[in-house]
Amino acid sequence: MQHPNQTKMLDLRGATCPMAFVKTKLHLDKLSPGDRTKILYEQSPANEPLVRSIRSLGHLILSQKAAEQPFLEDDKKSAETPSRSVDVPLTILEIEVKE
Repeated sequence: MQHPNQTKMLDLRGATCPMAFVKTKLHLDKLSPGDRTKILYEQSPANEPLVRSIRSLGHLILSQKAAEQPFLEDDKKSAETPSRSVDVPLTILEIEVKE
């Protein structure tokens, strides 16, 4: 079944596990079974458990690929926000929510 929020992407730049997983779980809980979503996250040692944790909830990882284009820093970030390295590799997960 198609839902309007099916193509919504969760941007986890700057978040590391366990907070990246908490944000992902909250995002997935808002979706309906069979919906698909994409998650953009930083490929770092701190985020290694993310994919495994998503699978442990029963969701299907449809694809996992490196982001092809560089993503610009969010203009909304304030001066107090620590700057992130622009060289951090980003990964996009496509997920189908469990039935």
